[in-house]
Order: sequence, then structure tokens, then C-alpha cells
Amino acid sequence: MVIHCASHRSSTASAFLMPDFTNQDIILEDKYEYNDSLDAMIGMGAFGAVFKGHVKDSDNVVAIKRMLKVHVKESELKMIKELHSEYLVGVLDICNFDDFYCCLIMELCDCDLDHHMRNISEKGRLNALLLDNIARGYKALYELKIVHRDIKPQNILITYTDASKQIACARITDFGIARTLDDEGEELCNVAGTFYYMAPEVGANLLKTCQYDSKVDMWSIGCLLYQCVTGEVPFDECSLCKLFLYVAGANFDAYDPPELPVELSQEVSGIIQSLLQLDTTQRCTPTQFYNKAITWSQQIC
Repeated sequence: MVIHCASHRSSTASAFLMPDFTNQDIILEDKYEYNDSLDAMIGMGAFGAVFKGHVKDSDNVVAIKRMLKVHVKESELKMIKELHSEYLVGVLDICNFDDFYCCLIMELCDCDLDHHMRNISEKGRLNALLLDNIARGYKALYELKIVHRDIKPQNILITYTDASKQIACARITDFGIARTLDDEGEELCNVAGTFYYMAPEVGANLLKTCQYDSKVDMWSIGCLLYQCVTGEVPFDECSLCKLFLYVAGANFDAYDPPELPVELSQEVSGIIQSLLQLDTTQRCTPTQFYNKAITWSQQIC
């Protein structure tokens, strides 16, 4: 059975988006097709499942992320579609599924950084091209005043050069909870993101109102880079909850930064340490991160 989904479908179509897979072919606006099955699902992102699909009546493969419209404002969908950078996963199209769900049609990459770290990369080393591409991708977001809010290994997609699994490109993806800072000095104050990569000032909003900006993404990148060189996230649940309390009480002196491997280069250690500063006034800015990352990457490559 094939289910056709177009912008004029009634809300009853949402019944097909139950937690259990329907194992049926879904056609979106007569343009794209995917199978609603576990075998076709290639990942879970912010508020949505991602499926491998293809352009209808062709062999051109795409990634299709199905998500609730309520989680993304119309202005944010427009922002996502207008992102253009070779270091960001491009959104090729946005299709309606029904009154409640929409689908983002995206470029398909080989794997995410989480898979790469678990199966391919060598622990204790930071790939210079990976750091370079993340820095360039975030620079593109920052210039558009976009705060990603969910940077983590699963949201860095990897394309390989060939079967040798050498990284050709790394790109930031999943802008489902990204927000724009429209005005100079504007900040956000709601809790969003993935726990182990969440900046303490975001989690502190569980206790009191704590405004934040693009520096929350710097913390997340710091956690990601720490994991690249150690194989572990820098903070467990208990440690993170303590950090939320420290920020809520402005008790920055109580912070004990995570230890880095002694064999790590001073440059890489310095970058990670500057990203994982609890006090946001001491944490490096996106511009500072970009300059440090590009300088080190160019020295290595």
C-alpha cells in the first residue's frame, strides 16, 4: 500500500505517524518517497525521525526528517531552507505531511560523528579537517544570528572520500530547535538541547530564568571535542546537575574543569578548555573559536 501525503490532506493523516512503523511507502506531495519502517530509519533528531528516501521516480537518494510542526515556527522553517553552506547539511525542500507534521528533505551523508567515533576514529586524536569544518559551519550559522542549541556527535554528519573511511567533509545538521537572535543583544531563556551536551546556563533555567546566547553552542562543541579525544563525555548526570546549580547561584569558583589527556597538544587542549568555561564571560566567543580552530587546522593539514 502507498500513502500519498500532500498539503491539502486532512489532519486524520496523522494517524499514520504513530510510534509503531506502518511499513508502508509514503509519498510526499508527489515528489519524494520513503518507507515508514525501522529498516528505512537512519536516525533520530530533535523532535523527529530521519528516514532514507529518494526523489520519486528516480535513484536520487535523500534524507527525510519527519517532525511536528508545533516544534518549529514558520519563520524557522524558512530560515532552515535558506541555509546555504558546504559545511551545513542542506535542506532541499520542505513538504507538508498533514496538519500536524512536516518533512524536511535533506542531503544524505555517509554517517554521523557518533558512528564515526565508535567505529572508525582513533581515540586520543582530533581530526584537523573535522575541527576545520565544524568551525566553518558554525561561522555560517553565527553570521546569520542562528543559535543551534543541539550540537552533538549525532548532529555532525560525515562524508567519506572513499572506502578507506577518510573524512572528506563534516557538516552540521538538525536545525529543528535552532532559533534566530533577531535583535542586537537578544538572548534566549528556555530549556532545549541534549542533556550531556547542554550548556549549564541552559539547564539552569530549570531553577531560575537564565538568559543565554550563541555561547551555549560553544559549550556543546567543547563537549563534542572532548569526546573526540577521550571517547567519553566530559560530565555525567550528577556533575551536570551541580553545574546547573553553580550557574543559578553564580558560583563559578566551585567549577572543576574536566581533565584532558596529558599527551594532547597544547593548542587542542587550549581550544577545548576555552570552550568549557563555566563563566560565559570567560568562555570563548564563536569568532574566537573560529580563529583558533582554523589556525590549528591549517598548521596540521
